[in-house]
Amino acid sequence: MKKFYLLAKRHPNIRQITYLPYLLGLLGFFGGFVNGLLGTGGGILLLYALHLADKSRPTNEQSTAKDAFASVLLCTLPLSILSLALYFYSRGLRSLDISESVPYLIGAIFGGALGAFLLDRLQTKTVRILFALLLLFAGWRMAFA
Repeated sequence: MKKFYLLAKRHPNIRQITYLPYLLGLLGFFGGFVNGLLGTGGGILLLYALHLADKSRPTNEQSTAKDAFASVLLCTLPLSILSLALYFYSRGLRSLDISESVPYLIGAIFGGALGAFLLDRLQTKTVRILFALLLLFAGWRMAFA
């Protein structure tokens, strides 16, 4: 993947890369795969795909990093619903204690609303730093906790 990123970064006109739609489709596939397998993380790959796709547009049509974060939410919601449906299909409803999930769901609803509200009010650089810190923290916890 790093090879593709460096190629896209160095390429004077990324719109001329003929395999870009295939690369974006491959990143979308792996984003869905990771999301289905781990329940999280697919959005990171989708964010990278959206970044590449955005670079392929004319400069006056390019979106901001905030637009990409919002678009990733739109992409990951159906992925998460599909993953949940397939989980229930393979394991049955009895395998999940919904009463344990309710406090998290209530908190997530309010936290998601606050995050969406703040996304428009924070500077793009601040949002990127917060995202990078979250990735570092999550990676550290997964590796060493």
